[in-house]
Amino acid sequence: MNVSTTIVGNGSVESNVKCGVNRDTADRIVKLLSVIWYVWLALGVSGNVLSAIIWLRRHVVGKSSSAIHLAALAVNDLAYQLSDQLTSYVTSEPWIWLILNYIRGVSMLLEPPLVLGFSVERLLAVVRPLQVCNLADCLRLLKVFTYFFPRRLKF
Repeated sequence: MNVSTTIVGNGSVESNVKCGVNRDTADRIVKLLSVIWYVWLALGVSGNVLSAIIWLRRHVVGKSSSAIHLAALAVNDLAYQLSDQLTSYVTSEPWIWLILNYIRGVSMLLEPPLVLGFSVERLLAVVRPLQVCNLADCLRLLKVFTYFFPRRLKF
């Protein structure tokens, strides 16, 4: 940090403070951020793919609607990560950018209801453990989701 002080003719003091980061430090920060970003992308994509595969297995989906919630969250997060990544690379075709941006926006809108639905279902499982079979089945989940989904997309 460079500080220079000058005394003006009327006796007041002016100080000029220059704060800056040298070029070497800035390059290190950019490299660190790019490494963190690539780790985030690699772990996020592979983790969401594996999570969706595990939760969408036939014998897992049939047992609880929590599996459907978690699979939907995994697919939604995967769609967001891929569309967010590809949006920054697509510059030549505007229609591809619009489609990717739409997918990203829809996945951002779907995240809170999916998390809320999963949380409510788990709350029901804790509060009413004997009645959870009647309250949280896959058909009811699909009915609620198809009821609220079109209303959520209105801009």
